Amino acid sequence: MSFTLIALAIGLVIALALGGRPRHLASRHFRLWWLLPAGVLLQALLERSGVPGAFGLLLVSYACLLAFGLANLRITGMWLVVLGFGLNALVIAVDHGMPVSRSALRSLHTAPTVHEVKHHVADDSDHLRFLSDIIPVPPIDEVLSFGDLILAVGICDVLAHLMRPARHRARGSAKAPAGQN
Repeated sequence: MSFTLIALAIGLVIALALGGRPRHLASRHFRLWWLLPAGVLLQALLERSGVPGAFGLLLVSYACLLAFGLANLRITGMWLVVLGFGLNALVIAVDHGMPVSRSALRSLHTAPTVHEVKHHVADDSDHLRFLSDIIPVPPIDEVLSFGDLILAVGICDVLAHLMRPARHRARGSAKAPAGQN
């Protein structure tokens, strides 16, 4: 989760460095916008233990996030966000949660416990371990997947483009009428 927040912060810095402004976000319109907070809230709810039907809710949260991304593919960079979410959702669906590499966990300064519905320590029964959480990031004590990295790049790209002024298409002919320049 902290890696996603870091990606948002980096995207914001990049957008500002490229001349983007937060005020431009207000003029953007998102299709099915409510799916984004719904997916994020479901993921936050799953951080609590004892949630009934937790795995089903996890899949629903990814369905919400993917549907939001697919509905907004017209936004530059959103295809990377969809790809990142899609890879993670695939692994979670196939392996009944995101496998986390034992060696990656050992390489962290503090060995976090893996007890969430979303994660489990990888074992031989997992089919998509190469796409699972295998990349240790010691400074933030997290293990990431390739889907997480792609998602982070997508978030930065989307923010950098959304914070630029909206381009307005000229209506009608590209030529000016006679007598006007």
